[in-house]
Amino acid sequence: FPPSPDCKEVTIYGSLEPAKEVGGDLYDFHIQNGHLLFCVGDVSGKGVPASLMMAVTRSLFRTVSYQTEQPDEIMKRINDSLSEMNENLLFVTFFVGILDLKTGHLSYSNAGHCAPVIIGSSLSTLKMDTNIPLGVMSGWDYTKQECHIDPGSIIFLYTDGLTEAQDAVYNQFGEERMMAELEKMGSATPRELIDHMSAEIHRFENGTEQSDDLTMLAIKYT
Repeated sequence: FPPSPDCKEVTIYGSLEPAKEVGGDLYDFHIQNGHLLFCVGDVSGKGVPASLMMAVTRSLFRTVSYQTEQPDEIMKRINDSLSEMNENLLFVTFFVGILDLKTGHLSYSNAGHCAPVIIGSSLSTLKMDTNIPLGVMSGWDYTKQECHIDPGSIIFLYTDGLTEAQDAVYNQFGEERMMAELEKMGSATPRELIDHMSAEIHRFENGTEQSDDLTMLAIKYT
């Protein structure tokens, strides 16, 4: 995706493959005030209830992130709203990141989601504080964490449909295999990276029916 015609600081590519007719995964991003605000999430459950929860969560992210650029505050407001309307007792694992396009400073908050991987001169996962998923309990104070992203690095975000993809005898793709494949793609574009990972996952599944939604988002800070 070209974030905007005038934005040269990042290139972005994402994919979302639902396991059923409708899915409960989401990703989103937008640029404001020289910052890239982005998220990825995974709703518990399947089918229409999860899809509706996904749509509400994405809408809340858009609304709240235009009001504040503090990731912990974005998390808190979305969580409080979801907790009040959660009749189906679903929850959402969620990651919010805010990247300063001038400096490479990344502030982020995590709600029980898979840790993003930074692909640069080496491979590393972002450190994650322990926070509950969204929609479980209102009033939770989510934490804010920070790091620096070097030019040329890729932030790779995904849902557990990647690591928990299964073959015919229920072996999982796993984090170790994921990291090994990502390490091969250090100089790739976001699209090349995700196309490679998608091909490897489907090769591993070898025709086995997809058991969970699979979402990947790659952001290259140029």
